[in-house]
Amino acid sequence: MVKYFLTLLIFILAYTNYAQKEYKSLFWKVYGNKLKDTSYLYGTMHTQDKRAFQFENGVLEAFDRSKIYAMELNVDSINQAALLKELIMDSSQNLKKLLSSTEYILVDQYFKDSMGLSLFFFDKISPIYTSQFITMKNLGSEQEDALDLFFHKKAKNQGKKIIGLEKMIEQIDAINSISYEIQAKELVNAVNKANDLNNNEIDDLISYYVKGDLESLLAFTTQNDSLNNEYNSIINEVFIVKRNKKMAERCVKHLKENSTFIAIGAAHLPGDNGVIELLRRKGFNVEAN
Repeated sequence: MVKYFLTLLIFILAYTNYAQKEYKSLFWKVYGNKLKDTSYLYGTMHTQDKRAFQFENGVLEAFDRSKIYAMELNVDSINQAALLKELIMDSSQNLKKLLSSTEYILVDQYFKDSMGLSLFFFDKISPIYTSQFITMKNLGSEQEDALDLFFHKKAKNQGKKIIGLEKMIEQIDAINSISYEIQAKELVNAVNKANDLNNNEIDDLISYYVKGDLESLLAFTTQNDSLNNEYNSIINEVFIVKRNKKMAERCVKHLKENSTFIAIGAAHLPGDNGVIELLRRKGFNVEAN
């Protein structure tokens, strides 16, 4: 169970001419600014869908030649006991209080039908984690590991230096910035989407990813059809913009140290506040490979 919630934490937390500002590739090279060697920036997705493993030419070769692997959160550094503690809501809250009786029955029935679990099992867990069970269930499971963990395992097998650009508590603090009430509304929203047979969001998401359409991925992440505008605003500012700045700042010393393969969520790459532009402002050349 600890491993599963660890996966949830990771889940929650995606062209060559600078003037064009086009973001149509998952794979970018980083060079110049007195770097000793070329490094690489790759947009990942936390999915086991086999379509996400159809790498562009040169990706695995670049990974193999890199000396350092940098990811959002180094899973080897996570304190599992501390993580479990952070997943639990404070003593005054539980799902029965946060959901109306009608909403509770709706969500409970979904979990019983689709996962064989009663919602009682999740009663004290922050709703944002519970809602991710729904999304992850629909993201495919053909591969042994999700894409970001595939790279992590590969880096360990090759004896690379592995770097986490964020700390566990920082990711948890970002999640905790969303009130329980908003999280509960989004849990109900997630169930309604899952029950809608005409909802193609997951297929759209995978399609954007496979095509390397970073701008559509960013829009999907920050401008979803949530009924709560505050939720979208928090997702953009806390989960994207602030984290982009932190990751771009922290990867610089590793770029200067040796060839580095940076693999972070694809939605973190594009836009004026994306990691690509932030690295360019620091003087690096960042081009689609």
